[in-house]
Amino acid sequence: MPHPDDATDEPLIVVIRSGGFGGLRRTWTAAVGRDEERWLPLVEACPWNAVRDDATSRDRFIWHIEARISTVRRTADVPEAELTGPWKELVTRVQEAGA
Repeated sequence: MPHPDDATDEPLIVVIRSGGFGGLRRTWTAAVGRDEERWLPLVEACPWNAVRDDATSRDRFIWHIEARISTVRRTADVPEAELTGPWKELVTRVQEAGA
């Protein structure tokens, strides 16, 4: 899923929420800038390779999360039921930074 900042290589984290009953899509972007040391531990704490599909929750949100910090490049599609722990903290922090 492409995000709005494909053309740049700036350190950033993008969260795209899609799906849900109305099928609406929202995007939040956090420019990491010089705060990499603040973001990197949280990004690394997320279980990027352990996201499970949630076929039973068709009308729930899917959270597309992409992180580009230093040499770290991670992407995951996280079902709403899996948005807990470090995932939830990362999404909340990006939403607050993008507000």
